[in-house]
Amino acid sequence: MAQMPRASAAPPKAIILDLDDTILDSGEADVSWRRICAEFAGNFDGVTPEGFFDALIDARDWFWDNDRQAREGRLDLLAARRTIFKRALSSLGVASPEPALVDAMARRYTGLREEAVTPFRGALAALERLRGSGVRLALLTNGSTETQWGKIRRFGLTGFFDHIQVEGDLGFGKPDARAFRYALAALDVESDEAWMVGDNLLADIEGAQRAGIFAVWIDAHGSGLDTRDGVAPDRVVKSLDELLETLPRDQ
Repeated sequence: MAQMPRASAAPPKAIILDLDDTILDSGEADVSWRRICAEFAGNFDGVTPEGFFDALIDARDWFWDNDRQAREGRLDLLAARRTIFKRALSSLGVASPEPALVDAMARRYTGLREEAVTPFRGALAALERLRGSGVRLALLTNGSTETQWGKIRRFGLTGFFDHIQVEGDLGFGKPDARAFRYALAALDVESDEAWMVGDNLLADIEGAQRAGIFAVWIDAHGSGLDTRDGVAPDRVVKSLDELLETLPRDQ
């Protein structure tokens, strides 16, 4: 069970930030799925774009709702997406799709998702202000080395952070306590001197709270807090700008 929300009167010495859907907007995945369905459904007898989309969403949810599959899938997104496409097609009666066609769909979807990524409005300026405030900053992101570092470099994020930590580099990521302890050690702070800011209630918020870190949930898409998982963030903000506005000041 996650700990109850806490008040934090003292300003943090360090802030650990998630990457995707915290600093970078990943875009709407369903838009990319529908593009794939429109482009490729005609390759399979009896498969319509609408039916293909429904099957893909079911297969996607089946894949990512399994913790083991999700951990492995984050580190090899192309393989994960091939599995999703094959499962979706199997459910539609396409038992043995041509491997080259499955690979083409996985690569096309990956390209569409990469094209959709962009920094949230004001996010880079907010990082600049945080950097100038003297607080130490770390980036803590799950995913493969190639994918995550590609985004970090693409948007020029390296200069904002004292420490950058990618799951694929270390072999472990959020919500594993080792990921948070490693980041704290790199920043040379104790758990009660740091904040974690992220969008994922389980990986970012509950994981940080279990490590004794004040956890700030960022609701960048305005979806509202889903309490079904029993996770209660210590603070909720809608943007990094709002995070800056709500940081406690030294007395």
